[in-house]
Amino acid sequence: MRPVLVLTGLSLIGLAHSTGVAKEDPLTPFLATYCLECHDDVVQKGDRRFDELTGEITDLDSAEAFQEILDQLNLAEMPPEDKKQPPVEELQHLVAWLTDSLAVAREAARGQADNVVLRRLNRTEYRNTIRDLFSLPMDDFDPTATFPPDDVTDGFDTVGEGQVTSSYLMRNYLQAARLVADKAVRPGPEPEKIHDRAEGEEIIGSHESLRPDIARLTIKMRQPLEIARIHKAGVPADGEYVIRFKASAYNRKSRYADEHLRYNSDEPMRLAISIDSRELGPLSHRIIGEYDIPDEEPTVFEHRVWLDEGFKFRLHWANGPHGSFKRIMRKVLPKYTDDAIFPYRNPPEMYLGSGPELHVYWMEIEGPFFDEWPPPGFSRYFPDPPEKPDTVYLNESITRFATNAFRRPVSQEELAPYFGLIERHLEETGDPWHAAKIGIRAVLASPSFLYLGEDAPPEGDDRINAYQFASRLAFFLWSSTPDNILLSAAHRGTLSDPAVLREQIDRMLNDPRSRAFTENFPDQWLHLKQLGEMPPDPEQNPAYYENNLEAAMKEETYQLFRHLLDHNGPIQEFVKSDYTFLNEALANHYGIPGVNGDTFQRVALPAESRRGGLLGHGSVLTATSNGVETQPVVRGVWIMENLLGTPPTPPPPDVEPIEPDTRGVSTMRELMEKHRNNPTCFECHRKIDPLGLAMENFDHIGAWRDRYAKKLPIDASGEMPDGTTFEGAEGIRDYLLNRPDQFAHCLTEKLMVYGLGRRLSFTDQDDIDQIVSTLKQQGGGLRDLVHLVIQSEPFQSK
Repeated sequence: MRPVLVLTGLSLIGLAHSTGVAKEDPLTPFLATYCLECHDDVVQKGDRRFDELTGEITDLDSAEAFQEILDQLNLAEMPPEDKKQPPVEELQHLVAWLTDSLAVAREAARGQADNVVLRRLNRTEYRNTIRDLFSLPMDDFDPTATFPPDDVTDGFDTVGEGQVTSSYLMRNYLQAARLVADKAVRPGPEPEKIHDRAEGEEIIGSHESLRPDIARLTIKMRQPLEIARIHKAGVPADGEYVIRFKASAYNRKSRYADEHLRYNSDEPMRLAISIDSRELGPLSHRIIGEYDIPDEEPTVFEHRVWLDEGFKFRLHWANGPHGSFKRIMRKVLPKYTDDAIFPYRNPPEMYLGSGPELHVYWMEIEGPFFDEWPPPGFSRYFPDPPEKPDTVYLNESITRFATNAFRRPVSQEELAPYFGLIERHLEETGDPWHAAKIGIRAVLASPSFLYLGEDAPPEGDDRINAYQFASRLAFFLWSSTPDNILLSAAHRGTLSDPAVLREQIDRMLNDPRSRAFTENFPDQWLHLKQLGEMPPDPEQNPAYYENNLEAAMKEETYQLFRHLLDHNGPIQEFVKSDYTFLNEALANHYGIPGVNGDTFQRVALPAESRRGGLLGHGSVLTATSNGVETQPVVRGVWIMENLLGTPPTPPPPDVEPIEPDTRGVSTMRELMEKHRNNPTCFECHRKIDPLGLAMENFDHIGAWRDRYAKKLPIDASGEMPDGTTFEGAEGIRDYLLNRPDQFAHCLTEKLMVYGLGRRLSFTDQDDIDQIVSTLKQQGGGLRDLVHLVIQSEPFQSK
């Protein structure tokens, strides 16, 4: 990894002097004249100090300082407009001198890597790799469930410098390896099938009635329905199962008003199928399907699903009345029945016969079914297994597995300890399949599996080898291990051929596994993982939960990224576009008519729409709020960091946060005045606040508003330090579009950090500049950008 360097000052200085770059020093007098007033030993605005800099790059810190000064000058951010300004000629001379000095330093730094910082698989990569190594369904099997959260560095959980491998994590690695081996090694005959069925009142959760042939879900009895045997033990083995049930809706339109039952009688009644495991607890619960149930027309439904051993299923009334039965009895029934007043003269059930109901006549489960036996993930490493495998067979099998798991060829000498472990356990237990599991567990606990290894480079050459390149490529685009096609190309040495590499990249982007890239990268680049950390109040925002808006908001952003990647759309459409992707619920939230159904679709936006581009996405707007109110500072920082690529310095620890206005008598702009008036905060907030306040027409869940509560006006105007003025989100879009290279530079840096698994350094800047320049010549497409990142020298270097 090139920037993880211990730079040798003497070699850098020597090279600089040899080229003549360091013989003059225009930097020191420039800093003294224009910069040290705010960045010396007494005052360090923005946490920057430049009085110790000289005209020579002597180490990594001084190189980074040179690069930052150059960036600020190129962006015209410094000196501030209210300070003394340098003549154009002096500024141009210094920019040229800094550019040349950094170019010399980069050249000197190449090949001087003392240490390569290893990066390990994060949770997502571990899970996906297990899936692909063994062809395992992973919907309900997560060997990383107990892993600690991945640390984030420079916005991404793929960065090696920030990853910690604790003893706790190592224990979890061993436990995960055991779980995986037990699930993957499945010798012997195919598991026996079950066919369990329950009818009418045999169904657990059935409402007592005069109809023993049906199970009723009513206003009173809405608990899930289950089959007794499955309820107790779950399914007996991993495999695909068929769930069937026969149901009908009854009295959908009843005498009760919808608002009293908190129920929508205009839509069909729906039954949902959920699954969970008693052993894994509530976290294993998920909905696997929902079905519209016809009115008074008994219909059979069938659903196929992979279930892990011990999982069970239930049927739920997905859109039934909300609220407790006690509330309905106390507050609803008296509105319709004169004598239904607590305490009741008659049993409460007497008053409920005319309400909506779902009838289930029978439900059953059958399976497990398999497309082939033994499963392909087992046969891949244990082909044609003998009845009693010997050590020769087991060693050959572990060799096949280790080659895939280590993502490179393995030698017999390297595997000798694993062979010895297998032989020892076979002698002790006499069980060859137990010994095989021990071997797989040992491979999965090996650093060669857990870490993306990069050998020390030969002198003068910092390129990774073909297998390491294949791994970096696969974990970038798939968050998973390279497949056999990619490993074969590495073995043949053809990945160095630009035509072959382009073909492989396109193949991988067209593969379903690239969904990991189109979700994981936007999740971290745009901070979408923060959605749900501070959820809005359900009482104040019921539609957010009833319409599953959080998931819909994310999907809109994922689909935009996927669309631009698939069609090589211009990256500027992240900033501004005349379309987006919506389902009916999200379209209603945005106030956009004409979108029907749950399926996402491309929707053309009118010219006056406020939704085109990321700044109009509910995902971004909600993730940068706190669930109660907007956070203009957070939104402004988000724009600077993720669209402009100029993240501000973190605030000093003694700065008080903005106090909420509980009375609703002050605008957000008024509340933020004290930050702008604080000299410690002014330098950053003069850049942050205009961007964040311009977004104030979007509330804390991304809905449009013209005024604050209590009719306070919203002032969405802004003025940046360079004098640029704008109005609202549309003005910010225009501000960004007028700086296309800056956004392209920012997005390229984000992709590089995510793909390389390391922080960027001044040594990467010329490569990034070249990518941005070439991208502009090629038309600015997202797919082209991904190709250019992969083709770059940093991506193919340590």
